Amino acid sequence: QIVYDSLIDGLCKVGKLEEAQEVKTEMSEHGFTATLHTYSSLIDRYFKVKRQDLASKVLSKMLENSCAPNVVIYTNIIDGLCKVGKTDEAYKLMQMMEEKGCQPNVVTYTAMIDGFGMIGKIETCLELLERMGSKGVAPNYVTYRVLIDHCCKNGVLDVASNLLEEMKQTHWPMQATGYRKVIEGFNKEFIESLGLLDEIAQDDTAPFLSVYRLLIDNLVKAQKLELALRLLEEVATLSPTLVDYSSTYNSLIESLCLANKVDKAFQLFSGMSKKGVIPEMQTFCRLIKGLFRNSKISEALLLLDFISHMEIQWIEEKKASDGP
Repeated sequence: QIVYDSLIDGLCKVGKLEEAQEVKTEMSEHGFTATLHTYSSLIDRYFKVKRQDLASKVLSKMLENSCAPNVVIYTNIIDGLCKVGKTDEAYKLMQMMEEKGCQPNVVTYTAMIDGFGMIGKIETCLELLERMGSKGVAPNYVTYRVLIDHCCKNGVLDVASNLLEEMKQTHWPMQATGYRKVIEGFNKEFIESLGLLDEIAQDDTAPFLSVYRLLIDNLVKAQKLELALRLLEEVATLSPTLVDYSSTYNSLIESLCLANKVDKAFQLFSGMSKKGVIPEMQTFCRLIKGLFRNSKISEALLLLDFISHMEIQWIEEKKASDGP
């Protein structure tokens, strides 16, 4: 039995599914019954090659043979169905697993929330989050990240902001080691689809900064500038340099200028300069126009003079680096 399971698992891992099925047939002919491990290997590979139909057939076969799937198998199928837009089918499967005594875990709920979020059903996502609490399943960072992302994409920014506050109170590991623990149990493909692996490598606080930036960018687009400013101030306490977030600064400064909030735009410009974040030329232009529009002529001329000196310095540095 162990030899057959190992062989099937190995064939599945290298993508030889036909051979794996042949070995499974052979083991049945020799009187061996397929185990949970056997079915799990086949289901996992079928989803990797986007054959959800065959994965579902394997699940049906398991149930026929009284081999009860565990939470990992159910979750893999639910996640796979959600990713191909079969969210209602995935939800029915989650209900079925509960009826059969297998309780969904945080990964199952998160996959389901992601599925409903992809089709814009934010209310259902929030209902699932509430249901998790009633079932004693605590959401983790990835759950919040997924839900906040979908709220932003669907313009539900107030809810997204509230979720961020809730996340800060409950799931806010500040070190990368703690963050890795938060996402334990998620399959690699699911983590990669959320762009989480790169974030872990970049910075201890990067996962949380990305949530902030997502919210700030969407708040700027929705012209909720005061809230965007407040969140940006919070970001500054997490990452003093913010070099990778210059686009967030620039877009917020431009929006403040267009909204005739030039004083706040100029304060933000001064703050980003002190932190070593280089403004884009378009940002300078917006600031100058905003200052002129608000009759702040002397400030506009000073800024123009500052830009001129920056350009001269840049040209001299370029000449020096190019050599004779």
